[in-house]
Amino acid sequence: LHLFFQDLTTGLGATGLPDFMRPVDLAAAYAEASGREPGDLTWHIAYAAMRHGVIMRRVTERSILFGEAVRPPDPDDMIIHRATLRAMLAGTYWDTIALHP
Repeated sequence: LHLFFQDLTTGLGATGLPDFMRPVDLAAAYAEASGREPGDLTWHIAYAAMRHGVIMRRVTERSILFGEAVRPPDPDDMIIHRATLRAMLAGTYWDTIALHP
């Protein structure tokens, strides 16, 4: 989830916390604690991003229902990180983050 907020932060031109909860560090900590390598994290990260997209869509639908938001012309605009999701599915996102030491 931190990657989600980090991507939003850098997309807005701020620094964020780039060294906080990096996938490469989490994988190393997991391997050290469990004695097993976690393997490829791309599926897990993409799945988490997709689930968050579904949640964001439903939150926006609820806001529209209660008059707190206006339905955008493009329903995909309800997903704040849609560009990141597209890049993940296209395979272009993974070169922008460190997944392995």
